[in-house]
Amino acid sequence: MSIVSIDLSLEQLKKTLRRLPPAEKIALWRMLDEDIDRPAIARRFDEALRVIRSANASVSEDEVMTDALKATHEVRARRRHAKNRS
Repeated sequence: MSIVSIDLSLEQLKKTLRRLPPAEKIALWRMLDEDIDRPAIARRFDEALRVIRSANASVSEDEVMTDALKATHEVRARRRHAKNRS
């Protein structure tokens, strides 16, 4: 068996993979899924949550909700404004 080596950027690789037929994409997904270290991902996620919670320990749930609602209203207002301008 011959070995062929090619250099592709990640974008080139993604573009090429998107052209695969659905059945081949599923086969590739299953193959790659076997390589995923789910416990390592869970540990990284848990650590990220711990850091976020610790950094925001002094912020109450009410403050978070107030900020979230304000941000939601701002985004919706911008979208309405942009929609009305077009």
